[in-house]
Amino acid sequence: MKSIALLGVGLFFACQLVSQAQCLEKVSRSTNKKEYYQIVQLVGKKEFLSLSRTGEEKIFTYHNENVELIFHVQMFTEIRFTTKKSVFSLFTTMSDRNFWNRSFMLSSPVTPQELENMKETVKIEVILPEERKIYTFGNKANVLLNKALACVL
Repeated sequence: MKSIALLGVGLFFACQLVSQAQCLEKVSRSTNKKEYYQIVQLVGKKEFLSLSRTGEEKIFTYHNENVELIFHVQMFTEIRFTTKKSVFSLFTTMSDRNFWNRSFMLSSPVTPQELENMKETVKIEVILPEERKIYTFGNKANVLLNKALACVL
């Protein structure tokens, strides 16, 4: 099982260019409604988190274009958050992947309480069948994550 541990300082510099205080917005092609979102870069430009809000619906999404899984079937995947106060998990199913769409995404609706709990995140673990991705958050990186959370709360 591979694991990647990012130092908070490294994550801070990676996130600094992408995560901004203001929410980004676009019009959803499927619902024709305004979607407000924020991206938090994890590793390079191919691995990031996004938090989005359309009306009352709030979504947490993990994106990764570097994961090469053998199994390309629908399965439940756990995303475990360790915060200064607690540990909790979101359970998601993976998006369809094929030769034309190499992007791997895990999306989960989130409640306002889950978003609040994410505020003091220390570590996020994405637990896949073949590997475990681990991202650690220092104080500066957590500030950037909190800005993204403020966008959807």
